[in-house]
Amino acid sequence: MILKTRGLQRYRCKDILSAGLAALLCLCFIHSTRAMAAGTVYTLDQLIAIGLNQNPGILASRDQVEAARGGATAARAYPNPEISGQTGRGQERNVTAPMSGQAYNITLHQPIEMPNVRSARIDAADAIVAATDAARQGTEDEALARIKLAFYDLLRREAEARGTAEDLQLTQQIRDRIALRYKVGESPKFDLIRADTEMLNAQRAHDAAILRVDVARSNLRLAVGHPLSADWHIQGELPRKITLPPLSKLKEELLNRNPLLARSEAERLAAEHRVDHEKGQRLPKVAIIATRDVDPTIQKSTAGLSLTMPLWDFKSGQISQARAELSRANHQLAAQKLGLSESLEATYRLYQIASNQVQLLESQILAQASAAQRIAEAAYRYGERGILEWLDAQRTYRAARNELIDARYDLVIISFEIDRLCSISNETVNVSVSPENPSLPRLR
Repeated sequence: MILKTRGLQRYRCKDILSAGLAALLCLCFIHSTRAMAAGTVYTLDQLIAIGLNQNPGILASRDQVEAARGGATAARAYPNPEISGQTGRGQERNVTAPMSGQAYNITLHQPIEMPNVRSARIDAADAIVAATDAARQGTEDEALARIKLAFYDLLRREAEARGTAEDLQLTQQIRDRIALRYKVGESPKFDLIRADTEMLNAQRAHDAAILRVDVARSNLRLAVGHPLSADWHIQGELPRKITLPPLSKLKEELLNRNPLLARSEAERLAAEHRVDHEKGQRLPKVAIIATRDVDPTIQKSTAGLSLTMPLWDFKSGQISQARAELSRANHQLAAQKLGLSESLEATYRLYQIASNQVQLLESQILAQASAAQRIAEAAYRYGERGILEWLDAQRTYRAARNELIDARYDLVIISFEIDRLCSISNETVNVSVSPENPSLPRLR
């Protein structure tokens, strides 16, 4: 009886020490949070602004657009005139008193473009500008999607790290209680071995979660494409709800706004104008010629036209090549429309599945796992259940919590893929935190 009383006193002392340890961990967490706030905190919009304005890849794509606009300006230029001249001295021949003096010749050659050839070249250059700008938009959409995915992946990894820290703290408390009960003879050694194993697994999971956070931070820096300030952190939560328009409206936006389709359509127009340009090369090329001849005995001025006749080279090879490029562009555009439409429809089905999974996990599975954990803990404390039931219930709750985090992240990935296909601009998503578990965002 005395031994049992001493054991209970030690048990209560151990509870007090565990409570003190929990309070100390809370204070350390608050201190680390304040230290985190002391560093630079980035929101998603700030990281997107840095990536779109300072990423070398995006800046290079914008330079390509400027280069294409320069080519369009060059296509509108008129051909320059050619002026040639010769000078020397001349003298009459076969005369008794020959005249001598300076002689020179000046020739002006001004090519004249056919209107249809000029308009075809300008239209082709403008189409190249549109295709290059569509490629630039696609590059920015890809960079935007990478930044968003890396940002929310870091949020997911941080939420997992917080969850594993809580699991490690709880497992440590359970192990300490079982160790005390084993010392006083109230629990078998098997329970202590099982508790030690669970604590090692919790420690391993926590260490792996910390490493995954570091990897996610590196991926986010790589996605932004610009060095971030020292001791930086992010601020945000996983979206609590994602609502997309109907599939028919998304398909319409896909056909109207997808940069890949816009680029292919512009390349098709450019190929069509190149066919017209090559056909226009079959016509004779016209140039105005004016000359001025001066010698010691006579001066004369002449003017006329120069025609380049396509007798031997009728541009058949160039026209065939341009037509083949046009056919390829048409087939490529049709294939891309079909492929992107099917990809959008499949992604939308995945969005519906992910939404249902998130709703089911949050409303039923996680709530039931949490209730089962509380019941198992209470039953263990009152001696109605063993440690195995409590540990199994805790493991089930961890699995459900991690599945909810992964399901929310999968929903974010799918929604961003749809945004990328439809080239939808960035929209800020309001989030809230679940009061039952602050480490998990709550869906509306």
